[in-house]
Amino acid sequence: MMSRPMRVYRIPFSTNVERVALAFGHKGVAVEWVDVDPADRSPVREVSGQDLVPVLQTDDNELVVDSMRIVAWLESRRPDPPLWPADLARRAEVDVFIEWFNRVWKVPPNAIEAELRRPQPDEAKIDAGADELRAWLHWFEALLEGRDHLMGDGFGAADVAAFPFLKYGVMHDPDDDELFHRILMERLPIEGAFPRVEAWIRRVDERPRA
Repeated sequence: MMSRPMRVYRIPFSTNVERVALAFGHKGVAVEWVDVDPADRSPVREVSGQDLVPVLQTDDNELVVDSMRIVAWLESRRPDPPLWPADLARRAEVDVFIEWFNRVWKVPPNAIEAELRRPQPDEAKIDAGADELRAWLHWFEALLEGRDHLMGDGFGAADVAAFPFLKYGVMHDPDDDELFHRILMERLPIEGAFPRVEAWIRRVDERPRA
């Protein structure tokens, strides 16, 4: 059992931090948030040896880095209510989706951001990345045919992984001016075009966060 609130280092508007907030909210587990200035990540570096958030410092001072590793760690310690299916084959399908999302889906927006930061961005590369993101929206729309969540077993790890990114096609915080998020806002034409994805985003947005 978890004896005291754990600490999670975060920065404002982080998509990866929101993954963790959704997972802990789903489990009803308390978290002590440690807010870090994006311009000075020395507190994160001091505790974890690297600059990325979120970083989880557990109740027994174990450190876990990477958002979905934190979510998986939480699932292993607090399995109910679940975020992964109990069936091994279904669990593997969720893991494959998460790997695809992290290693494939995130490539185009990251590449677009890198290109936009160049003195002379290559518009053809930017358009190609945007085309990929738009094409994949049809896959998400199909995944949600006849079900409320991406993998069909109720709210779970796949929703946790994807929602903080796809939500920018429907909603955003006016105070959030991060370039990566503006890219998602401009190149995920979800609202009014992909009704099942839009409804899923609005449904997940109503869920609790830690």
